[in-house]
Parts: sequence; C-alpha cells; structure tokens
Amino acid sequence: MRLTWLRAPKRPAGRAGAALLTVATLAGILTAAAGIGYTASRPLLGDGSAFLGKGHTVAHVNGETGKSDAEVAMQLATGKETLQPVRMPDGRLAIVNKDTGTVSYLDAATLAPDAPAEQRPTSKGRIEPVPTESDGYLVDQERDTVEKITKPGQSPPPPVSVPDGIKAVVPCADSVWLTTEKDEVVEVVSGREVRRFRLGAPLLGLTVSDSHPIAVTADGTAYMIDGETPRAVGKLGIAGTAVVLGAWRGAGRHVLAVDRASGTVAALDPRTGRGFTVQLKLKSRGDLAAPVTLGSFAYVPDYAGPSLWKIDLGRATAASRPLDVPGQPGPFELSVSGGRVWANNQYDRSVLVVDANGHERYADKGTGAELTDTEGQTGPPGGGSPTDPKDPPTQRPPSPQGPPKGPDGRLVTVPSFARGTPHEQACATITELGLRCRAVSAGDDEPGVDPGDVLGTSPAAGRRVPVGSRVVVRYAGPLRTPEVTGLPYREACRQVTAARLRCEQVVSAEVAIAPEQLGVVSAQAPQAQTEISRNSLVTVTYPDSIALPNVADQAFGAACTRLEELYKMRCQAVLGGPVTAGKQAGQVQSQEPAAGTVAKMGTTVTLRYYKGESTPGTVVGANISAACGAIQAEGLECVPVEGTCAQTVGRPVGEVYGQDPPAGQTVAVGSRVTLTYYGDKCTVPGYGGQGWEAACNDINARGFSCNAVPVLNPTPGVVLAQDPPAGTYQLGTPVTIHYSPWTPVPTVLGAAYPPGTQIPGARVIYHYTCDAGGDLCRGLPRNEFYSGLAPGSPTIGAHFRGAAYAVLMTCGTAAGQARVWRTWNGGSPRYYQHVRSESPPPADDREELGCVW
Repeated sequence: MRLTWLRAPKRPAGRAGAALLTVATLAGILTAAAGIGYTASRPLLGDGSAFLGKGHTVAHVNGETGKSDAEVAMQLATGKETLQPVRMPDGRLAIVNKDTGTVSYLDAATLAPDAPAEQRPTSKGRIEPVPTESDGYLVDQERDTVEKITKPGQSPPPPVSVPDGIKAVVPCADSVWLTTEKDEVVEVVSGREVRRFRLGAPLLGLTVSDSHPIAVTADGTAYMIDGETPRAVGKLGIAGTAVVLGAWRGAGRHVLAVDRASGTVAALDPRTGRGFTVQLKLKSRGDLAAPVTLGSFAYVPDYAGPSLWKIDLGRATAASRPLDVPGQPGPFELSVSGGRVWANNQYDRSVLVVDANGHERYADKGTGAELTDTEGQTGPPGGGSPTDPKDPPTQRPPSPQGPPKGPDGRLVTVPSFARGTPHEQACATITELGLRCRAVSAGDDEPGVDPGDVLGTSPAAGRRVPVGSRVVVRYAGPLRTPEVTGLPYREACRQVTAARLRCEQVVSAEVAIAPEQLGVVSAQAPQAQTEISRNSLVTVTYPDSIALPNVADQAFGAACTRLEELYKMRCQAVLGGPVTAGKQAGQVQSQEPAAGTVAKMGTTVTLRYYKGESTPGTVVGANISAACGAIQAEGLECVPVEGTCAQTVGRPVGEVYGQDPPAGQTVAVGSRVTLTYYGDKCTVPGYGGQGWEAACNDINARGFSCNAVPVLNPTPGVVLAQDPPAGTYQLGTPVTIHYSPWTPVPTVLGAAYPPGTQIPGARVIYHYTCDAGGDLCRGLPRNEFYSGLAPGSPTIGAHFRGAAYAVLMTCGTAAGQARVWRTWNGGSPRYYQHVRSESPPPADDREELGCVW
C-alpha cells in the first residue's frame, strides 16, 4: 500500500481541527515582526523544495516534510497583489510584485535583502525574472528590454533593447530566447544580442523541449531554433489563437500545447517527430493555461476549478478527472522545483504537490491572516511519506542532431577524475568546461569503489573535443540500461557500450513516417533504467526506409540537398530535356525511384532536370555550405575544393575565396562551378631534435593541440618522436611529442640521474662506505659498495654509512638501457664489484641495482 500525506475533505472543516494544527505548526516557527531575514532555520535548497507566494510574503516549503520551514520576514504585497518568486543561478531570489512592478532581491539562504528593491510602476504586470544556467535576466515588456541581473557592487552591461516589442521569452542553457511583435526570433547570451532571424511564418510562441528552445508557428509547426539553422521537428496537431504553449518553468522532453477553446492537449516528441492529442473531459467551460512536465506526466492548469489535469505522456491518455488545487477559482502559480510540481494559490494555506511518479500530496505553508484554508488542515500536514523508490537523477541525452560546435570552434580537454570522485561532481566540472554530461550507472562490481563514484569517461580523459560535446560519465552503482530511444542508432550503441553492455542494431519492419525518424532508435530492449548484468545484450531498433518525397519542379540542387541531408539518400542529377512551357531551367523533370517509393537510407535517387542557362552571382566571402546552396539553386553543380589553410591567413574555415567560372558568366544549367574555400586541414612539420617547448608553442600557434609526453631518454629537452608525423591534418588534431625533461649525469655505475629526480620507476641507489679500520669493514680496514637497500637495512652492516648517490631507471622502461649489478664473494675479506651485464654475472651473490644509460 502506498502511504500518502493525510488529506482533509475538500473545503473548510471545523475551527477546532484548524486550531490544533495551527498550534502544532507554530510550535516550531520563530515569529518575527516586520524586518529582514527569515523566520525559521536557514532553508535548505537541495531538499526537493520550492519558494512559493504565501499571502503578503514568500515561504520556503520543504518537499520532504510537507511544511514551510522559513519565510521572508517582510511584507512584499498588500490586499490580493500577486507575487512571483524565481530562483536565480547565483543563489539569489528575485521576487516580482506583478501588481506594483516592484522587484526585490534576496539571498536565498538567509532570505535577507541584498540589494535595494527596484520600483517599476509603469511596467507592472509586464516584468519577468528569467534564469539561465549561468545568469539571471529581468525581461521588461513595457520598456522592451532584457537586462542582466548582477550581484551587488557589479556594473551590469547595457540593457538589450528590443524596439519591435517583446512578445514571448524563454530561457534555455545560457541563452534567453525571445520573439518580437514582428515575428523575429532573438537570442541573448551574456547580456548581449548574438543573433536575430525569422522563420518566414507568423509565430504562435516559444517554449522549451528536450533542452532546446522551440518556436511554434501559427499553423502548429514546431521548430528547434538553437542549431545553425532552424529545423522543423513536427506538427502539434492543434493551432489557432486560443493555443498556449508549455511553460519554461516546467519544461520536459515533449513540446506541449493546449487549446483553451476546445480543451485539446497536444504533445510532440522532437526526437522522433511523433506526437498525439488528447481531449480533456471538461464538465463545463474551463480556464486552461500553460502546462508543465515532470517525468512521464504533463499537467494542465485549469483556473476554473481550480484544478490540475494530468496527462500520461507514455500512454497518450488524460486522467478522467483533475486534481484539486487548494484555493478559490482563479489563477494560481504552477511550477516545477526540487523534482516536484507545485500548484500554489498564493492566498491559500495549502499547496498541491505532485512527485515525479505522479503521486499527489498537500503541503502546509502555515497560517496567515490573509490566507484561506480550503483544505481544512484537520490532519498533520506531511503526516506520511511516499514509499516509492527514487531513482538516481540522470541527464537527458541530447538531440539526435549531435553536439553543437562551439561558436568559435574551440576545443577543450576532457578532464580526468581521481578515484572516489562522485559522478555529480564530475558532471559539474564537465559542464563548467562548456561540455554536456551524461551520467550512466556501470555496475557495482569494481573493487574499492563506492556507489556513485566515477569509473571512467567516454571520450577518455585527455581527449580534445569541441565545446558543446557530450561526455558520458560511467559511475559505480546498479547497472541500468541507458535511455537511448530517440537517438541516432550509432550514438545509441555508443552509449550502450560506454555503459559496458553489448549493443545489437535491428532494422525495424516499420517504414519511417518522417525523415527525422530515419536511423533514430524507436524501441530498445530491455527498456531504459532496467537493472542488467554487465556485458548483457541491449537491442536498439530503428527504421531505415521511408517513402520518397515528390521533388518535381524543384531546383535540382536544392532537391538533391534535401534528399541527401534530410532523407539520407544518395542523389545523382543528370541533364534532361529542354525547358518546356511553364517550367524553368534547372527544375526537376523526373525522379527515379518515383515519389512514394519506399527506399532504404543510402539509395541512389536520380533526378533529371530541364536544360537551360544560368548566370550565377558572386559567392566569394560566403561560407562554403551557403555558397554551394546558392549555386545549386541556380541549377548548377557545385564542386567544393578545399584550398589554403584558414589558420595561415587568418580567415574563417569554410570561407569561399575562388569561384570558377566567375560570377556573372552565363553557363548552361548543370555546368560545374568550382568553389575554392579556406580549409581546416593545415601542415604539421616535423619537430625531431627541436626544443620541446618551442615545438609545443608552434603546434598550438598553428591551430593544433600539443600533447607533450615525458619519456626516459639520455638526450634531454628535445623532441624525440611525434605522433602523427609531419603531414597535413585537421585543425585541432592533437599532436603528441615525446621528450625527456630529465638530464642524466655520469656516475661510477654509468649515466644516471641525480638524487631526488622524479623519473618514472625511479630506483634510489645509496653509496655505503666503511673506514673503521682493522677488519671491521667485512675483513678490510676500508670498504665501500653501491646498493638499492635503504639505510637501516639489517644486511648493510653496523659500520657502513650510506647516502643517496644516484637515481637509476627500472629496467625495461626505455630503449638503450644497460643493467648494473653489485656482486660480492662469500668469504672474508669481502670484495664488491659493480658490473654492467644484461644477464646475472657469475659471483657468490649479487644484487640488481637497475639500469643506466
């Protein structure tokens, strides 16, 4: 049986019950009058909690206990004014009074103000605090500005002005995305506008899905907009002015929308392009608003109840009745915080809380003169606790488009982690480097490793990867199958094998409905998060065939690009017949296989196009991809040729600097136009015998990555070997050079290293002397020898004094080494000799000292 918090009947109960609870609640709360600070113990921010409006102030409600454990000890509202608290990434709390335009900033740990409140009376109701992963912003739709929120004492950058008016705004990763009244999309990063573009259609709004910003056009088409170019991911199935999109404060994997007029809810998976719609069973006209997502459920607020409709995203079904939200009918706050959904009426004592498994509870914000008590509070709030197991948090895999390249092409090194590093800490370090982290449980049979500790990474530590790349962190714990549905099948198998499982690729018998589904995993067995033994088999199923589109009358260059890039086919364009009435040169005349034919990825599609002439314009200075697209759109064949290395002339990689035939020359449609562009393959010279530091500096200056590896060698300070050898390679390629940082010195044993030298496999050799006279030195008045035995060893002899003499190498660690032995006779007097020999020399007894040069 699942335990739940005790819930009272809907609507008020008797005063006695309410009074009992009030006494119990106040017993643990320090009451404060007007002032600053917090009225209870310091709030814990990692306890599955939320900051919620509570009457005229803001309370911190603990998700585990179901009680308020702290609240702001100052009045932030009067009457029925609405407060909007938002956590900022710098540990602060921004609170907006939406009816007065006042913005307050508090330390989230102490709930004390740390900056003067801002008064924006003309912007009331049009201000929203927006947190990204690193920064906080204040979006003012009245002033049409996006302002970076800085810590006290720091000077903020100038506001980003949006003179065309701000229509919608969402945060995603480190960017703020907004749309204007003229249907432009604007991206703001680090307090400045970085790009602005149009989708070519009126916009319905913005949302966030699967860690990507999504723009939805008026016809219900969803576009992923954070790539180099916007990419359509599917249609919602609903459209119109009554449609509202999912809230960024509760974004999940699916693109969500609800038609407020019909009560239809739409969900679209951007990884697969598949979606569904469900109809809410509204008994009367509802007042629906922006939905949120948590786990495998979506939640739609209905202000008319007030209530919350639950949608099962896995089964594509809606609950037959909604969950009751405490308070009177009207708007309420809906957000996701601490792994829970919070439906909060600011002026009611209770708040509806739903966990990741879809189980609802009620939490108690405590008493207040301005609060109603619609739940009655006749039982102890939080009087039970859920028994559902909580799975460890995982990071959702990125979109099947693969990791984005850094905006400046930078590479970073995958860090290494010491044994015992928690995987959460490793992921935080990886994220700080501009990479994306995917934590994968890899079994618990590693000796000496605690659960949750890092076992390794993929790519391995030391690898240089582009900014934005994904790094899989394997950690000790119950081995579970990773979630790979929706990923390209090769990437899915990479994640499966990174988790130390075997991967089998199976082609689905089903035909892909949309090209975005080609090669993308549609099913996996076992399912994600299934406990599994190491080296077990995981099957990933994906479609590899699709019905070909009709490209007739399209420019054959653009048609080929569409077939190759979107449909993953091979395209062959051949000259067809002359232009006929109503047609244009370069348009597709026919295609083979015909439109509608089901073809597998990699099938060659032949396009015949109409003959004619074309006069292309100049594409010099453009990126090769865009330039080739422009040439193909003219009905010409683009022949890209990589030319001069971009690094050597200081130009961007891919910039076109040669066009043949030149711009303005009339040529037959189908002619070849050769475009020469600055390439990313540059020369790496040979560095053998050069100083290793100068060589490393030159490698980095050429746009490559120097990896200097110390090795044992008698010649110090110079490059002894390099990998790869001299030649032409892609910019950013790691170049490993081997050198010796240790200088050998002559000794009586041969060339060795001074005492204290930290070479690999160091063997410290001591010089022992005895000059006690008589026959105290093993039968001689004076005797000496060299040994690896440390002073104090019982076999050294009482009258022998020792001191570190040299550091020898462990034999077999480098080429050109020679073994050194100490030998002696078994009688008295004892004579010592030191012999260089690869095999044990003849003697009564001997000690191998190590190797010298």
